[in-house]
Amino acid sequence: MEAGRDMKKIGGMFWFELLILLVLSNLAFGSGFEIYQQGAKAVGMGGAFTAQADDPTAIFFNPAGITQLERTQVSLGLNVIHPRVTFVSHGNPVMGSFPGQETECRDHTWFVPNGYVTHKATDWLSVGLGIFSHFGLGTEWPRNFEGRFSPGTLKTVLTTYAFNPVIAFAPVKWASFSFGPILEYMDIHLQNFVFLGPPSPPLTPNRNVSQTAEAKLKGSDLAWGWNGGILLHLPANFHVGASYLSRISHEIGSGKQELSLLSNGALIKSQRASSELTLPSTFKFGLAWKKDPWTLEADGQWTEWSTYKKLEAQFSDGTSMIIPKNWRDSWTYAFGAQYALSRYFDLRAGFRYGESPIPKSTLDPLVPCGIRRTYCCGLGSHFGRLTIDLGYNYVQDEARQWNNPSGDVKLGPMTMTRVTGRFKDG
Repeated sequence: MEAGRDMKKIGGMFWFELLILLVLSNLAFGSGFEIYQQGAKAVGMGGAFTAQADDPTAIFFNPAGITQLERTQVSLGLNVIHPRVTFVSHGNPVMGSFPGQETECRDHTWFVPNGYVTHKATDWLSVGLGIFSHFGLGTEWPRNFEGRFSPGTLKTVLTTYAFNPVIAFAPVKWASFSFGPILEYMDIHLQNFVFLGPPSPPLTPNRNVSQTAEAKLKGSDLAWGWNGGILLHLPANFHVGASYLSRISHEIGSGKQELSLLSNGALIKSQRASSELTLPSTFKFGLAWKKDPWTLEADGQWTEWSTYKKLEAQFSDGTSMIIPKNWRDSWTYAFGAQYALSRYFDLRAGFRYGESPIPKSTLDPLVPCGIRRTYCCGLGSHFGRLTIDLGYNYVQDEARQWNNPSGDVKLGPMTMTRVTGRFKDG
């Protein structure tokens, strides 16, 4: 579920807008690990906002829309994301599990802030700056989870922060265009167990610890991208918008891998690690119809998830980790409506349908998502200079079966077992 508060205060030539966005859902991301929750109004309408783009969060949804905003406007927001997912095991005595055994993802809350500022310099020129997290991932499983030997299963945290100045101009009243560079910081942390020697079953956390180590892999990088948009105001109260955020290729050259004995926590190895990760481009387009008291919008979004071909790291001792991903490009569709009950209250509702980019052959506990259906509603209230927006999202995530090589556990030179089961909503 999601809730947002939007407060505006106008003083002279300065307009201050505070957005607090609360996200509590199952895996509260868009397709894959995209975070589309960037504005309270948009959240209440299922993210269908590309052709409206009429508050400072337009920098994310469609920066061409900032030419509609008067004076200086500031938006601050906070996503509070609480992932919940359960694994139902098919049973694996070697790993200490039985059929039907349920393991819940660890109860953890992730805080993802954002901020936007826009300024109308002239009647036809506006500038803005956005700071947001377009992609993020936080998954933790218990230390006794039977899939704990799969890379990143105990803990995976991917954090991105994008700094995005934009410029937008309206050469004619009915058309706006925008462009801006993006400087993105990315930080990634993976954690799981590894074998140092052939173990003897059962592989419980309290046995075989002398042959088991905890592996931690960390790295960060800065990289450039760009975004742009177009907004057209058409006859009969129609509006068309489109925006593009480019792919951003990160090259981690100064990462680190650490191995610590599970028995006593002693550090037995520390070495440099390097990796590459390309975050996908996204293309959004939308059609809105606005005539009091109604606003209706339909959006489509294409995400280039095919850039995520593998999770790979090269280590200074000459070894490497290569985990195939082979994700697919995916589409997400959003529909939103707003009805102005009066000058004081707006009602909002929306629906969002997202394809899963993850093939069955590479599904794993890091992002075990399927098709996602999101049901949205919201309320906007206006009292003089104060506006409060509330939004709620309910996410239904398709259950997925885990039965592929990412669940294989090597027990010795000629022996292997496979963890299998089903991921479902928590």
